[in-house]
Amino acid sequence: MLRGWVGSWCVTVCCGAAALLAGTVPGLAQTTRPTTGSYGGPEAVCTLKDDRIVEASGIAASRRTPGLYYVHNDSGDRPRVFLVDRTGRTRLTIRLKNARHVDWEDIALAPSDKGGKFDVCVADIGDNGARREELIIYRFPEVDPAAADGAVLAVQAVAYRIAYADGPADAEAFVVHPQTGDGYVLTKRLDGACHVYKLAAPWNPKERTVLPKVATLRFPKVMPLQTMVTAADISPDGRRLATRSYLCGWEWRLPATTDKSDFERIFGAEPTRLELAVEPQGEALCYAADGRALLTVSETPPAVLYETRATAPPERHAP
Repeated sequence: MLRGWVGSWCVTVCCGAAALLAGTVPGLAQTTRPTTGSYGGPEAVCTLKDDRIVEASGIAASRRTPGLYYVHNDSGDRPRVFLVDRTGRTRLTIRLKNARHVDWEDIALAPSDKGGKFDVCVADIGDNGARREELIIYRFPEVDPAAADGAVLAVQAVAYRIAYADGPADAEAFVVHPQTGDGYVLTKRLDGACHVYKLAAPWNPKERTVLPKVATLRFPKVMPLQTMVTAADISPDGRRLATRSYLCGWEWRLPATTDKSDFERIFGAEPTRLELAVEPQGEALCYAADGRALLTVSETPPAVLYETRATAPPERHAP
């Protein structure tokens, strides 16, 4: 999230630059256009109808109920997550009973210790001034939308306290590997040096975990606003990493001969540029539950859910 005149200036520049690059104007319908790599152009799925979603900062695709998405607001909201469907309707509001909402920036799915199930992880990691000595990841089991359709469901989340080994930093992206359960925080920087910090599984809720820096993402030489990471996700097969900025997206892939258990080799790969939907202050991105599309949504209401679908078949790779 960006605040104050700097944020306003940056968002204005981002939107204008994105429109020029894409040949469209923010606020108008997106046109289908070629995307670099193996994806088609972005298509509007729906407009989120819930007027409580005023600054959508994170999105994650439900594994329990494909076609539903967990969405949360940026800082200033109550500690809650909205479960929305592809018509834009909020199916469930999830209230985290024991949580605080300081600056929630991303949301991810993590493999549960109950085989075959997943947990929802909300990352309270925003730190524009790089002053916060301790950050929190809130984690709770995926919910059954049929349990309280359209109502509010209160859950008890487990809080995991984290800090970075080399001191505070601003970040807006948190991902979890769907097989290993390892979590990664990706920092947001103007200089294009996106540092990656690892929250190794199993996570410890009893004491603060200091995260080591394990990599720095490599980007092509482009304007800095194209490499400011505002969201990220790991594909359900554990072999791809996608990030977004205010102007575009990037995707890294493990080499076909590399086992997915060696996931961190992906940080040294060269990324492919993704042409995502042109959105004012876009800070949310996730893979679809089947890994065959990327979903994005903007912080600026009315929030439109966009989908960028894969056009190429899945790669063959090491088991």
